[in-house]
Amino acid sequence: MRKIVAALASVLLVSSALAQTAAPSESGKAQMKANSEKSEAQATANKKKAEAQGDADKAQASANEDKAAAQADADKKAAKMEKATTPKEASDARGDAMKAQTKADRKKRDAQAKADKKKHDAAQDANVAQAKTDKEKVEAQNDANKKAADAKVDAAKKQ
Repeated sequence: MRKIVAALASVLLVSSALAQTAAPSESGKAQMKANSEKSEAQATANKKKAEAQGDADKAQASANEDKAAAQADADKKAAKMEKATTPKEASDARGDAMKAQTKADRKKRDAQAKADKKKHDAAQDANVAQAKTDKEKVEAQNDANKKAADAKVDAAKKQ
């Protein structure tokens, strides 16, 4: 009788040990899947951030070109003042130069405002992408935690 009880106890210990080792395996798989999903989501967010930064950089470069062109136009008008031979020509050239500089300043301001808006939009896109990624990470981790808990419950039922 003792041998039978000992054998049954041994079988119960082995089966509960197997059930407990199965639980971490399932939860381990779930955690690995969650980690993979989190890494993939972060990679996607990083790609979107890089694209957004690239758009912002292009917008700033374009603004810099527009500002340089506008200033070059104003400088050409200003150079005409030096070539003036009569007071009237000098006065007209000075007026033209002032108008051109005002126009250049306005173009530079508009170009920078456009670039700043693009930068703001890019930053906002990056923030949205990161928020979505964070949400996906939390959902993936929650799934892994649920699977691990379910595996523990199953293991406890098998004991």
